[in-house]
Formats: sequence, structure tokens, C-alpha cells
Amino acid sequence: MLQLKLNTVPDTRAALAPYNFVPLPDRVVEAELPLPDHDRYYSSEGEKPRYTGRIACTLTTASPLYVRCGLTLNQFQAGLDAKDLSDFFFLHERSMPVIPGSSLRGMLRSLVEIVGYGKMERVTDVPRFFYRAVAAQREDPLANPYRSQLRNVKAGVLKRRGDQWYVRPSQLINGEPFIKVRESDIPLTLDLVRLNDKDYHLQVLPISFTVKRLNPNPRSPQGRTVVDRIDSQGVHTQAGWLVTSGNMLETGTGLSPRKNHVVISESGRTEIPLSAAAVADYRNGLSDFQIDQLGPSGVLEDGRPVFYCEPLGSTKEITYFGHSPNFRVPYRFPGSLHAATPRDFVPEALRDEAVIDLAEAIFGFVRQQKQQDQATQARAGRVFVHDAILKSGQADIWYSEQPITPAILASPKPTTFQHYLVQPAANLSTLRHYADTPGQQTQARGHKLYWHKGADPQILLNEEQKVTSDTQKTQIRPVKAGVAFSFDIRFDNLSKVELGALLWVLEKAADPQYQLKLGMGKPLGLGSIQIESNVWVSNRQNRYTTLFDTDCWAMGEEPFAEKGACLGEFHRYVILRSGEPVQYQQIDETLRIRCLLALLRWEGPPPEQTRYLEIERDARKGTIRAAEIRGGKANEYKNRPVLPSPLQVVGEMIAPTAEQ
Repeated sequence: MLQLKLNTVPDTRAALAPYNFVPLPDRVVEAELPLPDHDRYYSSEGEKPRYTGRIACTLTTASPLYVRCGLTLNQFQAGLDAKDLSDFFFLHERSMPVIPGSSLRGMLRSLVEIVGYGKMERVTDVPRFFYRAVAAQREDPLANPYRSQLRNVKAGVLKRRGDQWYVRPSQLINGEPFIKVRESDIPLTLDLVRLNDKDYHLQVLPISFTVKRLNPNPRSPQGRTVVDRIDSQGVHTQAGWLVTSGNMLETGTGLSPRKNHVVISESGRTEIPLSAAAVADYRNGLSDFQIDQLGPSGVLEDGRPVFYCEPLGSTKEITYFGHSPNFRVPYRFPGSLHAATPRDFVPEALRDEAVIDLAEAIFGFVRQQKQQDQATQARAGRVFVHDAILKSGQADIWYSEQPITPAILASPKPTTFQHYLVQPAANLSTLRHYADTPGQQTQARGHKLYWHKGADPQILLNEEQKVTSDTQKTQIRPVKAGVAFSFDIRFDNLSKVELGALLWVLEKAADPQYQLKLGMGKPLGLGSIQIESNVWVSNRQNRYTTLFDTDCWAMGEEPFAEKGACLGEFHRYVILRSGEPVQYQQIDETLRIRCLLALLRWEGPPPEQTRYLEIERDARKGTIRAAEIRGGKANEYKNRPVLPSPLQVVGEMIAPTAEQ
């Protein structure tokens, strides 16, 4: 197992994060087949009993909890965004919060997938992964691959005919495909928004220009061609384009470190086709910044200047291109014809649609692709989770009387490969990334879960984030810790193994050592919950023979006396089929489930050990030792520290010292 090759990460190379991963299994534990039909109740007696019944649950919040209410039709039609609404989910009254059964069901299913050694099938094949490593240090594992791919960058203009894209190469400028021009040498008569202007954006301006050659010097023995004069079209003898790139101030303030823009000449009529796969990769890999600056298609616009790598070898198509000379290039592992995706790094055996795992057998499934066997195409679930209703008699349930603005959370960044991929070694120069061979050199870390942060986590917007654009902020009104809800889980025709999987999760949910996670704001510490439960099984014969004996329907429910037997069957079934050492008596002893239990442990590690790394962190606050400090600020991502295992974070696997 790749995830076992790195037991510890040295303190000097250990990263921090509010999340961690449960390792992928060696193999999927398949469900007991055949699955029962849905048109009858099966007997709870005999060699292969099946149980139907109800689990009565009481959910108590251990930290503030928030589940957002959706938009009404009128709100949607009025153009409102869900983030503009602070209401907790409710059915009839805003003052009566409700936890949707769908949220509870999703939480339970995710945990059953983990403990049942299920598939990791629902992994996206977008976005495609791209990277830039212009200023990467020599030891960075991306530095050499990036520079080697961008040694032969040319410029041209895009041309579209039907669904096919072409590049018409620009005419050379004294033998160069493009040249740089200092912004300070560009006259004000050219309508250019300057690098340090508050309204700066990516620009492509038609220009005319002349060039000159500087005298030779040790750095440029042949001399260097530079722009002599530049202005709008028709003023000078040569025609072309002025192309700008980002000013590197998207995430900060001050003056741009950039001083130059790029000039290219008008194109000829020769055409080189763009690879269809490269175009698809480019569209799927567009960043939010590129979409905001260039539009939903990025640089793909007929007649627009573009930079590209000249095709090498026998290929006749362009596979690398972008809007500036230092454009992003796709990760491509050996043998792949497309940019790497998250799905590529999950072993095929763990996402085989023909296999039915325990979670699918219990909760149901629908296949994305057409299956030859109809039995594996779709299946209804046999577990039904009701909404959790606020228990009566509780006053003062809200975290605050008025909505609050929580700290800003960005979307996940799987391009931080040192966190999301298995790292057999922690050295910077040998880190594995998305251009390495999946399954041989690395793979996905596993199931992502968030650490608990105690009963009173710091969730409010901090002073530094208050100056951030309002488009990144939201309003929420969570309930506070200690609020109780009740709900039922109904189940039909579950085997001992299947019911045991569900009961294992609920047993941990009731244990004071652990808490589950639910709702929004998990990275901030919201959503820690405990669930107490009682299991009742339905005696169908007793129910229907006494159905009208009283003034209400007879339920025929009896306390379930075989919980221990179901748990034992579940443990034996999984260990026998998972490839785990047979000497284990319970799945709790395996490394995979130990990692899960570490992540569920209450109250969680100290918050300072489970925060996000920062690009600019005040050095006085304390940082990981791997951070580079300049001017009192530390870029904690600089040296790509590696995320330790959950067990190392909680102290069960101690990182060696730097001396060791």
C-alpha cells in the first residue's frame, strides 16, 4: 500500500491543515449478493436473517451547527444568491430549525463507505490540473518539468474554422518570436491600463512599433532586440499586438513586481492545428482568474494573440498554449493523452462500476454509464433518514441573535499535491505530483475529513478579512452547542453485516470520545455532533395480528437484542475480504480505521495545529519551520511542506527530529 510507505513526516517538513485523509483501501469489500427484492419483507429468523425496523436518534450539537436554507422559487427568480440568506434550514417557522434528512443520510453514507471499505467512485474527471513554476526554486519538483516544456515558446494568432482551432505563427522580430517592452517606455497616447492602476486587467492592444538592437554585452553576446518606439496602429512601420499578463496583485496590495509587457508581430498565413484534447483540457482547466479576465472560453477567441510551444517530434499539433509567454501547462503523466484529473489518481479497482459495495447495497445507487447487467445499473436504497426536528422545551438555541459573518473559506485546492497525493518521502525535490504515474509512484490520499475544533471554535471573520470584497462574504445564523434534535432512521431487509455497518457508525457517534461532522463551515470547527440511538425491529406477524387492537396503529416494534451479533458479523466480514491482516478481531485495529477514529476524536488537536497555511503570515505568530520569512512575513507554502497522517497529528506516530 502506497499510503503506508511514509509513516512520519519530519517536524521541519510537516504541513498544517484543518483537514486530513483516511487512506484508501487495498481492495473493495463487495456486498453480499444477491441483494433482496423490494416487494416483500424477509424473515429475521434462520441462517440468513434480514431485519426491518427503526432507529430512534437524538442528535446533540457539540459545536455550533449550520445548514443553510435553500432559495424559494420567488427568491430564485428575483436573482438572489443562497449566500445572501442567513436562515437555518426550516420547514414552517424560521424560529424552528430543521436538519434535512438528506444531509444526515449523506453523512451516514460517507462513513459507511469508509468503514465498509467501499469504492471511491464519485471522483470527478474535471478540473484538469495545470501548473506554473516560473519562479520555482531549483529543488522544487515542478521547476525542471516546467522549464523544459517552455524552452521553445512561440507567438501567433488564433484562427477558428468550425470546431477546429489553428494558430497562425507571428512573423519573427529580428529572429525573435516576441520581445519585451518596459511599461515606462510605452507612451500615454496608447490606451493602456497600467500595472499599478486599481482597474488593471489583462489587455490585448493592436499597436505599431519599431525595434533596435542593443550593443553586445556578457549576458547577450549577440546584442538584444528591444522596442524602440511604440504607439497605436498606423503610427510606426511594423504592426502587431501588445499583450499584458497578471500584475501579481490578485491576492495582495502594493506595487506590482512586474515591469514589462510583450510585443508580438502580425501573423503570416501558415497554420498549425491545436490538438482537440489540448483545447478540451484548456477549457476544463480555466482558473477563476482567467475566466474573470478573459471570459468563459479563456484565450480561445478567433483572431486573438496566443503563445504556444512548437510541436516536437512526429506530432503535427500544438498541445501547450496560453495567453502569456509563461502560461500554465497541463500535468500529463507518462502514457496519458490528456491533462491529469483527480479521477486518474484513484486506482481503477476502487472505482469499478460493476462492483456493488456495502454502502451501495444499503443506500442504493445509479450508475453513470450503461451497464450490461441490469442488476448493476440502479438500485433503490433500504435505509430512509427522516428530518431531524428540534426537541421541544429548549430556549436560547441560537449562536447569536443576529446573523454573523464567518471567516472566508475558499474552494478546495487539490493542486496542492503535497497534501492530496501520497508522498512516499517528504524531501522537496522528490515530492510526487500529477505528472507522476498513478498507482506506481503515487495515488490519491483517500477520503477527506475535517478536524474538530472544540465546543467554541473561532468562526468569525477576522480583521484581515474584513477588508475583503463582499462577494466573498456570507451571512449565517447557526445554532449553538448543546442543542438537541430528534429523528428516525428506518431500514428494510438489512442483513447482519449491513445493519452492523450502520450500527458501527452510530456506536461511535454515541461515544463521548468521538463526534461526527455535519453541515457547513467544517474547516472552521462548525458541525460537530453526537448521536444517541435506540434500535427497534419490526415483528411483522405481531404487528398485523394486533393492528386494530387499540385506538392507534400497532407498530409491532421490539427492542433489538442482536446488536452485538451484527457488529461481530460486520467486523469479520470486512476483515476477511479487505486484505487486512486476519489476526485483527475488529476493524478498529486497522490503520485505515485508526486514521478515521483519529479524525473523529473529540475535541480534536489544538487549533493551531489544524489551521490553514498562509501565504503571508506574521512571523511573530509562529510558523512551521519550513517557512521562508521575509520582512516579518512567512510564506508557509514556499517549500511545499507535506501533510502528515492523522495518527501523526494526534501524536500516535511521532515525527523524527531534524537530527534523526
